[in-house]
Amino acid sequence: MKEVKSKTTKKAAVKTTKKVSTTNVDTGEDLYVVIGREKHQFSSQTSAIYDVKEYYFKGTLTKDAKVKFTHADGREVPVHQSANCGYTLVGKAQNYFKANKALCASGEASDDQEYVYINEHSSLTYIGETGEHTLYVRVYDNLSGDENDRWVVIYLD
Repeated sequence: MKEVKSKTTKKAAVKTTKKVSTTNVDTGEDLYVVIGREKHQFSSQTSAIYDVKEYYFKGTLTKDAKVKFTHADGREVPVHQSANCGYTLVGKAQNYFKANKALCASGEASDDQEYVYINEHSSLTYIGETGEHTLYVRVYDNLSGDENDRWVVIYLD
């Protein structure tokens, strides 16, 4: 009788890891959100409700971080050196953002908006809990057609 040797093969567990790209994707937009010290480029779409360009960013908002909006060259949006400029905080944004050194006015009782008139000393702070949100922004110019980044409407997912 012939003896048969069995071959036993052991497969070693191989751990594979995918390298995740950490580079920013250039969306072609010239609008950024600065959260604390981190700068993120917005993407854009056409607002289904208002039929205007709407910018959006999905990411982590950090509690007590200063938030501002800028162009690539660092110019702030909305402008802080002109009269009648500011933000409209819509819906949940009223509870998640706090305007500092600004004139804040609530809308009518049925209105879910707060109007924030700013000056060169004004700032905006995220006061909600740290977490992931989608931040939506619409930028408006003045009525005479000048592109002057006069007003920004902000709302959250």
